[in-house]
Amino acid sequence: MARPLEGRIALVTGASRGIGAAIAERLARDGADVALHYGSHRQSAEDLAERCIRAYGVRAQAFQADLADLSDRGGAVALFASVSATLGTPHILVNNAGTGRFAPIAEINAQELAQVLAVNAATPLLMAREAARSMRAGGRIINIGSVITDMPVALRSVYAASKGAVHAMTGVLAQELGPLGININTVAPGVTATDRFKAGDRSREGEITSRTALGRIGEPDD
Repeated sequence: MARPLEGRIALVTGASRGIGAAIAERLARDGADVALHYGSHRQSAEDLAERCIRAYGVRAQAFQADLADLSDRGGAVALFASVSATLGTPHILVNNAGTGRFAPIAEINAQELAQVLAVNAATPLLMAREAARSMRAGGRIINIGSVITDMPVALRSVYAASKGAVHAMTGVLAQELGPLGININTVAPGVTATDRFKAGDRSREGEITSRTALGRIGEPDD
């Protein structure tokens, strides 16, 4: 089996479930050592790490961090430092962790607004900053955005604002980091059958499915 990422170290935020877990496992399958960030789902992250070690023979470890903490000694900064000290400086960074508050804008309080923007927008920027300080030429940064920036949906204003920031910063950082040999891109998934989606309001699933090329909701493995 070809292992094109042998010898590389990948850090995936929000890797305990859903899209993040699928990305982390694919990176491990391709030979990368993987650092699996989780916020609160420790067992899921540790189970995935064990599966990657057993199935693919790579180094894999779960790391906890509160990404709403924007201090220079916590959150994203501490996470990047801990991974670098344990597994080595990441060659690949996937900013996947995200949160949302889906409600009328009139009902959203300042704390909720701050949390969504911290996790979804400020954290990827801080992670990119840490990567820029230590990542060598050939490094890769992948931000997980959203199609909501091009396909607006009511009750998603704060989430859309945070993902819009991700799309904007990616273009700017591509200009800045490209000359250093570091590529940065955003991937914008559509609706995906994560645990959050399955537990939410699925009344529009038929409408959404009818507009997709494959005639179905996306799966994390996609």
